[in-house]
Amino acid sequence: MKIPTISHRRAMFDQSVMTPLIDVVFQLLIFFMCASVGHIREWLLPIDFGSGTGAAAAIPVEKPLGEVWIRLEQRAGETVVNIAGTDYPDWSQVAVVLRTLGETATEIPVILEIGPEVPMGDVIRVDDLCRISRFASVSFAADAIPESSAADSADQ
Repeated sequence: MKIPTISHRRAMFDQSVMTPLIDVVFQLLIFFMCASVGHIREWLLPIDFGSGTGAAAAIPVEKPLGEVWIRLEQRAGETVVNIAGTDYPDWSQVAVVLRTLGETATEIPVILEIGPEVPMGDVIRVDDLCRISRFASVSFAADAIPESSAADSADQ
């Protein structure tokens, strides 16, 4: 009977162990490549971490142009658009003003304040004009619910 040598056994053992190890490494490599694709880089996201216990508070950055308030009101059966204190009863003038503002600075936040009698079609129209003008942020203003009304609606 022939006794197998140790070197032969060791060579067989090394080959059988390396193959699964290489497979695992490739599987991990593929997993991390697939898991990292399609994510937004974190340094692009604006995050306010606030002030810590040992660090000084961050100085807030002022927006140089502020914000644009657009108010829609119903007067004598017509919708009047008020942009920064100026009334525009004609929609073509509104489109020109918004396009000009959008070309100047698209980062200006736009806030829409809608009167109670304004038709929804006009609200959608002014929202579409803001989006066409490529404003980065278009929001709707809303009144806060009084505490008594909030408590009444919670009871119901």
